[in-house]
Amino acid sequence: MPSRTTHPIDLAYLAVGVAAADLLRPEELVFMTCVCIVNHGLSSLMREVLPPVLQQNNDKIHNDDDVHNSKQSNAAAAQHVNIRIREILGGLFYSLSLACLYFGKGDRREEGEERLFAAFPRIAFMAEQKGESLALLISMAFLFFDHIYAIVFCEPPARGSWAATEDLTSLAVLLYAQSTLTNESATTASTTLEPLSFFSTALYMWLIYRVVRPFATYPFLAKKQHKRQRIQVPLSKRVSVPSFPVKPHSKASTNKQPQTKCLLSDKAMTRSPESFDKTMLWEINGTFYDLSTFVNQHPGGKEALLLGLGRDCTALFESYHPFSKAKGRQVLEKFRVSNGAVSQSTETKEAASGKDYFYELLCQRVAKVLQENGVDPIRDRGATYTRSTYYLIIASALLLSGYYHAKVKCDVLSSFVFAGFAGISLTVQFRQGSILGSFLLGIFGWLIGALGHDAGHFSASRSAWINDIGVWGMTLLCNPIVWQHQHTYAHHSFTNDFDHDPDLHHFDNLIRVHRRVKHDPVFRNQTSTLFVILAYTLVVFGTCFWIPIGMIRDGSLYGIVEWTDQKRQVRSAGMFLHLLGYFLFIMVLPFCTMAWYWALAAVTVHLTTSGLCFAFFSQINHINEASLVDEHTRAKREASRDPRLLNSWAVEQVETSNDFCTESFAWHIISNGLNLQIEHHLFPGLNHCHLHLIAPVVQETCREFGVQYKVYEGWSDIFRATLEWLDKLADDTKDC
Repeated sequence: MPSRTTHPIDLAYLAVGVAAADLLRPEELVFMTCVCIVNHGLSSLMREVLPPVLQQNNDKIHNDDDVHNSKQSNAAAAQHVNIRIREILGGLFYSLSLACLYFGKGDRREEGEERLFAAFPRIAFMAEQKGESLALLISMAFLFFDHIYAIVFCEPPARGSWAATEDLTSLAVLLYAQSTLTNESATTASTTLEPLSFFSTALYMWLIYRVVRPFATYPFLAKKQHKRQRIQVPLSKRVSVPSFPVKPHSKASTNKQPQTKCLLSDKAMTRSPESFDKTMLWEINGTFYDLSTFVNQHPGGKEALLLGLGRDCTALFESYHPFSKAKGRQVLEKFRVSNGAVSQSTETKEAASGKDYFYELLCQRVAKVLQENGVDPIRDRGATYTRSTYYLIIASALLLSGYYHAKVKCDVLSSFVFAGFAGISLTVQFRQGSILGSFLLGIFGWLIGALGHDAGHFSASRSAWINDIGVWGMTLLCNPIVWQHQHTYAHHSFTNDFDHDPDLHHFDNLIRVHRRVKHDPVFRNQTSTLFVILAYTLVVFGTCFWIPIGMIRDGSLYGIVEWTDQKRQVRSAGMFLHLLGYFLFIMVLPFCTMAWYWALAAVTVHLTTSGLCFAFFSQINHINEASLVDEHTRAKREASRDPRLLNSWAVEQVETSNDFCTESFAWHIISNGLNLQIEHHLFPGLNHCHLHLIAPVVQETCREFGVQYKVYEGWSDIFRATLEWLDKLADDTKDC
């Protein structure tokens, strides 16, 4: 726990606290104390959840024998956690103050009081408090707590004198305003006395400023904090690989050396990969590359490249450059660190050199078919104008259904000039929500997932920024940050590999989907179709809420997929903001707009609808007996096929995936294109709107080489295959 000497601002805070005890009523002081206790409880809980994540990152930065540096790094990690906790709690409680300020007006206040005091009669003293008064009490309580928390848990650099002075001034003004409101309530018979309009609007603006400020200034403060606490590692122990991202070479430097030259020295290039920090390298076909100087120049965007950092990204490179492999390998060669040893997943020289005969042949044939249909495999791989129009239509329907889910009406009214500054008052009027709106929000939330899925595979557009925004189309189905690690990288690279595919582990507590999952008595229930459907209703709750919490807590997904970009502030903030936003909008907001029983029904309807849509069109594509063969069956298949197809990644993608209703446009729309799952897994960088063009040639090539291409005539057929497999795994006495 950090220590520091007493600061004059601390004494000023103490003086304000004494003044508060004299100016406020006892029940108001009790209420503020309760708010501080809740803050303390939440901060304690978050300190239990967050530190392991940063500790895992910290352990990778320094050598194990550098004890002094390790201790400094641990302190820096703890400091980072405490700063983040203060920001999250501030956003929550200032938002709560805004809600009190809004709902404490006129008719809205009366309706809110009836519901609140009916549920919590012991806090009826709050009936005497106006909305402004409650907002002030909550804000003051947090300002007191925030200062104490900063003294106890944060180093002085994280709590500058300027910020502390600003909070102290705000606290003094709020205390004066609250004491004034208290005196007015005591001397005025009317309980509906409204303060001056400029005061109410000023409080609105101040609260909005406090909510927005941490998120707006965090990247700058985090960078400044990192510079102040940078650990000086001895030269003998520094890692040769540069930290990243690294700015591209300047024009001056390009005259002396190639623009794409790796930052590692020529002498270092002869060293083995064990000499470097592999978490800062990209591994492709057993060879390590330092692409740090190429990140910002990558045509597909930096996020596509960073997804493979510190990993075996062979499948990512091969499947996202199916029509430009030669050029891609030529660029890679300029960044090669060392040939090194072939990774454990690569078993043949052919695989180590990146040669997959079956996939190379497929790429040639698919490129020819696309060109014959007027589609350039590289330039036109993104969404067509028709597909883009479809995205916009679904997005519009999503917004409309979201409106009916919460029944929110927003009116922005220009208002006043306060203290010489022009301001804007935001009035948000809540009406009663609609269960039908919640249902439609689930439907269109699934359909807009087509945009999120395409963008998550960098195929919504050739413009990287459009894909970076578009992937948030997955917002109502899963956490977009987790999605790219779980799905784009792990699932597509290691489809149905029990040790590397996280999609086989989502339901371990309810459903057994793989023979290697240890049997549990609860799995006997999966013989019932109703039980399976009920389990599927929880899918989106898990992907949007439960799974992200686990990834934040552990720093990885089931110990299979590491959260490699958690130290990147924007990505890390995106993870937290999605988690918080989804919880508030989907699970909390309905309780603010309708009776609790209708709100519970609305939340249940939405989660059930989106969960079933997601499960019915994703689980069926890989979970059946033909797609999850055992090692004995796999060996028999390989023994009887062309030797050139041994250890082929493309063959694995075909045989672990399934198609259904391939000629139906309706099923293509309803399933978000997942009815062509085989083609999607072979060419994930190709937008779904092009997959129907290549399906015939893929099927023909598979038939030619004896590769098992599974296509079902109807959705019910493929769903039945999934249920039959689950039924077989339900009983541990059956031979699976």
